[in-house]
Amino acid sequence: MITSIDFFGRKPRQALSCFPVLLLLSGCGETGPDCGSSDVRSSVVRSVADNRNNPLLNFAVQNSDAVDEMMRNANSPAEKSAIFEKAKQDAIYSLDDTIVLNSKKAGASSCTGLMYVKVGDTVAQKEVEFRVEQTADGKISVSVSPFLF
Repeated sequence: MITSIDFFGRKPRQALSCFPVLLLLSGCGETGPDCGSSDVRSSVVRSVADNRNNPLLNFAVQNSDAVDEMMRNANSPAEKSAIFEKAKQDAIYSLDDTIVLNSKKAGASSCTGLMYVKVGDTVAQKEVEFRVEQTADGKISVSVSPFLF
């Protein structure tokens, strides 16, 4: 008589008795905070936007035809500087709807998404990596990795 044996080397009845335990273990994986929540997304955008010298913004300002046109019509270095700063101030940031979860461990998630900045007629994008951590008091902390352009 041939008896079937599962990949654990057990007979079918023994294997079935282990099934609920395996389900419980698979459901108890490490969980971290959600990368795509509105609070996290807002924190990522704010973190990049608050840095007025971030490479994505500088690239968009330097490659904007609208900004270039205003700079050509400026008469003084002070006026050119004001145009440049106003373009930076008026930049519009957004984070793509698709956020990729790179890793998830107890209390922390590592994520990636596309960040966009619009300056005048120019839209520039850059992949941004960020980490979301849940602190002991239950609050969420977001840190964005610096990026180069």
